[in-house]
This record gives sequence, C-alpha cells and structure tokens, in this order.
Amino acid sequence: MALLRLLGCSAGIYVCYITYGILQEGVYKYTSPVTGERFSSTLTLLLIQAVLNYICATTICWWQGMKPLPATAFALPGCTFIAAMLCSNEALKYVSYPTQVLAKSCKLVPVLLVNVLVYSRTATFLQYVHVALVTAGIVLFRLKNTDAAQEHNSLYGIGLLLLSLLLDGVTGPTQQHLKERYSPSPFQLMRYCNLWGSLLIIALLVASGEFLSGVMFLLQPEHAPLLSRVVLFSLAGAAGQAFIYTTLLEFGALTLTTVTTTRKFFTILFSVVLYGHVLSAVQWAGVALVFVGLSLDVVEKKRNRDTMSGMDKVRPTAPASATGGDGGDGGDGGGANGSKAASASPSPASNASGKEKAM
Repeated sequence: MALLRLLGCSAGIYVCYITYGILQEGVYKYTSPVTGERFSSTLTLLLIQAVLNYICATTICWWQGMKPLPATAFALPGCTFIAAMLCSNEALKYVSYPTQVLAKSCKLVPVLLVNVLVYSRTATFLQYVHVALVTAGIVLFRLKNTDAAQEHNSLYGIGLLLLSLLLDGVTGPTQQHLKERYSPSPFQLMRYCNLWGSLLIIALLVASGEFLSGVMFLLQPEHAPLLSRVVLFSLAGAAGQAFIYTTLLEFGALTLTTVTTTRKFFTILFSVVLYGHVLSAVQWAGVALVFVGLSLDVVEKKRNRDTMSGMDKVRPTAPASATGGDGGDGGDGGGANGSKAASASPSPASNASGKEKAM
C-alpha cells in the first residue's frame, strides 16, 4: 500500500510539473501583440504562484478545520525554497544551461548531508550508495551535447549554483524536522512555507522596483491571454506542491528529492521510448545507474517495513504492569515477575468495581 501511495504521489508530481513546464514556456514565449515585448518579471511570477499556493492551502486548512501552528517556525524552509529558485535562475546569466542542469541533478547529495550532519539522522550504507548511483547516473545521462570547451562559466555563477544546492539541502530536511516536531498536514506545511516565501518575494520586489511593471504588463487588456496562462500555470504548480508536501511528510526528504530529481530523467526517457531517439553508450550507462540506485532505495524501504512488521508481531499484546514494566526489556525474569505481581495484586479498576458492587 505504501509503495502504491508513493507511485501515486510520484505520478502526480510528474504530471503536474510536466504541465507546469509546458505552461511556463508559453508564459515566457508570449509576445505582446501591440509592442512586441515579452513578459520578463520572474519575481512577479513567483509571487503570483506563492500567493495562489498560500490561498489554496489556507482554504483547505480552513475547510478541514485544522488548528493553526506557530507560523514563525516555518520561516526558514519558506525562505530557503524561494531563495534556491532565485539563485538557480540568476545563475543562468553567468553559466551555461547544461551546467545548471547538471548542478541541480546533484540535489540528493546536500539533502543527505544536511540530514546526517545537521539533524543527526542515521543514513544506512544503502542510502549512501543510492544517492551516489542516482546522482552519477543522471549526470552521465545529461552529459550529451555538453562541451566543456565551449562553455563560459564564471565563478560567480558557479557560486550561485552551489548556494542554490545548499539551500535545497536545507529546505527538505528542515521541513521533515518540522513534521517530526509539529506533525503538520501537507496543506499546513504548504500554507506556512508559501506565506514566508511570499513575504520574501515582496521584499525583493519592493527593493528592485519590479513589481509595478510586472503587474501592469499582466493587467493590460491586450495581454488577457497571458494572464490566463499565468493563472493555469500557477494552478498546476499548486497541485504539484500538494503532491510534493504529501510525499515529504509520508516518505521523507530524501525520497522526495529522488522523485523530483529524476522527473526530467524519466520525461526524456519516455520521449526516447515513444519517438525512438538514440542514446549514446554513456547515456545508457547513466540509465542503468539510476535504475540500480532506485532499486536499492526500494529494497531498503522494504527491509525497513519488514523489520517494523516483525517488531509489531513479537511485541506483547498486554501492557506491562507498573511493577514489571522496567524489566520488560531486561529479560524473561522481569516480565515474569511483572505478570505474577499483576495477577497477585488486584488492579485499581477491580477495586473500584468491588466497591461499586459493595455499594
């Protein structure tokens, strides 16, 4: 059942963000029929998405009667996920697109490191191998048409990409930490993260003076087709975020990053199957590494579930008494003594029952 839920969430992420990508391309390729201008205010677009995500999540939280959580606790992941997007987009001005794509393919590495080093979560050997294989496989798969001699990558651009990866590494594990502390629903997490993301974008828009020009461009009557594309694009993103936060809370940050990182990989692979594109030997090696890495992740999760299931089966069904509770893990002697003590002395409930009968 858990595997089916993971496959369902993964399919939802793939469908929503493939649609999102198609609509996003339509937004940036739109040309004004009057002036010939194109929409270029990325910050305005991000703000519209974040505000719409917040409204959708807040509406669902209100409809389901969820209690509010301390909003300030979600400030860090709310700001880091927006900042990671901004750094990645800004880096494109200074590095080639293939360099950016290859860098973002390595997101699993910082997520694993932050989980282990910052939040002291234990990673198994198979998890390290899984991260290494999937990352190496995606890098190999995307190396086609990347000629290092023809690329001009500045140190500033590389620095932005590294900062983007660091912020990605902080976002998922921090959200997972908040899940363990506050037990938010997917929509509560979506609500508060987008609240802080919106506030950060507003501050950046005010500082840059970009807000009015972006909004005025969208609200011009002749740009009504563009506005409808932006709304559809943002709705697709909101649906995708719902699947993302569900995956995060149910399966963890590392699994979520695996799903989002491999999305473009599987999109290209489906295209290869459907349209008969030819892959190089290096790319097929990358495909093999990704599938081996994903298989190891499935094996690891199944082993963990089997271990937990086995523990549930051997766990005693009757609760230990106060007398023998401390000896339950210490050996059979403590448990036996506890059982004898429990049978020898009447419980408070039975005493109360006797009093009621006497009365």
